Amino acid sequence: MNKYAYEFHLENGDVHRFEVDLTRKREPVGNHHEHAFWTRLEFHQCHNCPLHSAETPYCPVAVDIEEVAEQFKDILSFERADVRVESPVRSYSKHCDVQTGLNSLLGLIMASGRCPILSQLKPMAHYHLPFATIEETIYRVVGAYLLKQYYVYQEGQRPDLDLEGLAAFYEDVQRVNQDFMKRIKAASPRDANLNAINTLFSLSMMVAMTFLSKLEEIKPLFFSTMAPVTKRETPTVAQSDLL
Repeated sequence: MNKYAYEFHLENGDVHRFEVDLTRKREPVGNHHEHAFWTRLEFHQCHNCPLHSAETPYCPVAVDIEEVAEQFKDILSFERADVRVESPVRSYSKHCDVQTGLNSLLGLIMASGRCPILSQLKPMAHYHLPFATIEETIYRVVGAYLLKQYYVYQEGQRPDLDLEGLAAFYEDVQRVNQDFMKRIKAASPRDANLNAINTLFSLSMMVAMTFLSKLEEIKPLFFSTMAPVTKRETPTVAQSDLL
């Protein structure tokens, strides 16, 4: 019940299928499987990455997306495809350019992996929404963050209802984005992978820059069905006696 499958049916007849296990395990440190050079941790390692190559020789995110990057390295981003997504409870499909499908797939892989920073998005991966718009993403991101604050409150700690921690988290994500792009440039001669990652990271930047203003835009949805609140007059002494 924790697996998603993405299928890309290209116009030339090729089919690429990827299964994403949200509970996949970490590779043993002593694993001698040879990964691509661009997956090594020290290759354009993110400046805010807390991992050390002696303990973690390969970047967890790079290893997770290595198969996808390899299969799409010679594909152009604007090529059309029928993308089908099978979740544990329903299916989705969309006819779109390759980079749109990859954007959705890579977002799921990166959020459900072992990166100490991006893995903070793991709750969203478990409720993955393929092909999400910026508005849907902000709604889900903020909703997930506030749900976490509820659990923080239940533990007797002070919840962050001003979303300051969410803004700080996305600053960290932007640092990861800038460095990870350098890995993808080295992995992909053509642009499908690169553009998909670029679009994904652009989406996260838009979330960081606009989530407060977007929240103001959707605020009326939460009050539109409520009766207008009228200001009550301060009761006089005589009125108070009647209450």
